[in-house]
Amino acid sequence: MTKKIFLFLIIKIGLFTTSFFVILSCSSNDPSGSGSWMVSLLGLVSPAADGKKETGEDPGFGSEDVFSIESVSPTVVLENSEFTIVGKNLENVTEKQLFGDDYSKYLKFKEVTNSKITVSVGLCADLYFVVPLFGNKENSQQISISCLGSFRYPIRSAKFDLGKAITAISPNFSENSLKVLKSLGEIKFVLESKLPEGILLDANSGDISGTPTETTGNEFRSYKVFAELKSNPTFRIQSEVRMIVLTEEEKINRTCRVMVQTSTCKGPSPHLCSNSSICYMSQFACEMDPKCGFIEPPNASD
Repeated sequence: MTKKIFLFLIIKIGLFTTSFFVILSCSSNDPSGSGSWMVSLLGLVSPAADGKKETGEDPGFGSEDVFSIESVSPTVVLENSEFTIVGKNLENVTEKQLFGDDYSKYLKFKEVTNSKITVSVGLCADLYFVVPLFGNKENSQQISISCLGSFRYPIRSAKFDLGKAITAISPNFSENSLKVLKSLGEIKFVLESKLPEGILLDANSGDISGTPTETTGNEFRSYKVFAELKSNPTFRIQSEVRMIVLTEEEKINRTCRVMVQTSTCKGPSPHLCSNSSICYMSQFACEMDPKCGFIEPPNASD
């Protein structure tokens, strides 16, 4: 019985081996075949991988949805004004895309359609606003928008003696704004309110000079100064000057003097002035206080 089973298995193995070589021979002789039947079997997976590669491609920036800008008007703007952008596919453009992180805090979209964006200008930056003409990253063309803005940094205070000629001072303007304004035409400088008697503003240079003949009432006063286009005064930028004109007595009362250290007034260099009841830790602190501000002459204690 065992011999019969063994003989049956040998016959089965022989038939399987013969079939295998017949299939292999046919596969290798077929010119249209892909090689071995094993390669063909593995190839069943390939079309799925190739299909995935084709469908996964990104259309990129060449699609019709990429925005383009045809015009910007006007190209010189003022603070708290507006300008218009005309183009194509603008409806989904964001402020950050157009203006970037640096400028988006100054400019805001007011109205948006597919062909036009109205932009409101809050404040001017220190430099030009820059807008890309195309949403395609491969095209770097840009348009610059000039903005006429005010000087927004701390203003140094000027201190003058009554009846004594002053050294000329000039108001501080935004450097870029003043440059843009001058490029548009001839400019002049004007005041919003009159300076103390005897002090004058030069309309051509912006210099402030003269000999004051009236005080400012023992207090600092601020005066707005404008630089404006002669041909169109609506194009203007603003600055400010701050000054005080004192009599000799008022000046003495504002002079900072060294004092001896006490239990209630300690510091590296204690100072005081008659116009204030404060004890200052240093001469600089006393000098910066609007109630004081003057330094004692070097030989005053001699």
